[in-house]
Parts: sequence; C-alpha cells; structure tokens
Amino acid sequence: MAQLLPRTFAGVAGGLLMVIGAGLLFQPHNFSAANGIILGDNPSLISEIRAPGAVLMVSAIFMILGVGRERFLRPALALIMAIYGSYGLARLLSIMLDGPPSPSLVQAMILELIIASFALIFWLRSGPISLR
Repeated sequence: MAQLLPRTFAGVAGGLLMVIGAGLLFQPHNFSAANGIILGDNPSLISEIRAPGAVLMVSAIFMILGVGRERFLRPALALIMAIYGSYGLARLLSIMLDGPPSPSLVQAMILELIIASFALIFWLRSGPISLR
C-alpha cells in the first residue's frame, strides 16, 4: 500500500509525458500552435521538434514500467525528476533571460516543477541513497 501512491504518480507522469512526446513527434505543427508557436515549413526546425518528442516517449515508457515493476520504480522517479525538473528549470531560466512566454507555457513550467518536486519526495521516501 505504501508504494501505491508513488506508482500511481509514476504512471500519471509517464502518461502525461507520452501524450506530450506523441504530440511533438506526430503532430508538431498542431502541438506547437496550441502554445502560440508557428513552426512553418523548415524541415530542420521540424526535425528539431520531433526528436525530443521521441526521447520523451521512450522516457515515458520507462516511467510507466515503474508502475508494475518494483525494481523500476526508484529509477523511474529519478527520471521523472530529471525530465520534468530540467524542462521546468529551463523554462524558468528562459523567463529570466528572454521574458515571459505564453500563459500556457508558464502553466506548463509550474506543473513541471510541481511534478519534479513530488518525484523528489517519493524518491527520497523510497529507500536509502546508494552510490554504487
């Protein structure tokens, strides 16, 4: 029972990331337009949008594996921290350097930082830290 909440969390975080990754990989124009970003027809730019979408989808699969396999839960939580935390912190840095983006991207940043924080809490509670 103690693992139910972190496993559910990993599943939800992985599912959300799967949707985002699929949007970037398979519908980059529509996904970006929802945030006020017009990609145009530059194949190089589209390639640069699709590639991280695939990385997010593969990461999401690993996160979702943490739901059903105990040995994957702790690494899945670490991956959730890394992915969501890096996106959230990069958006925060961008706000400081470039100014505020669309409100939907500010909301995404807040959600990413909240998800990363919960992952950190669950990860710290999941067992002793081992450096081997």
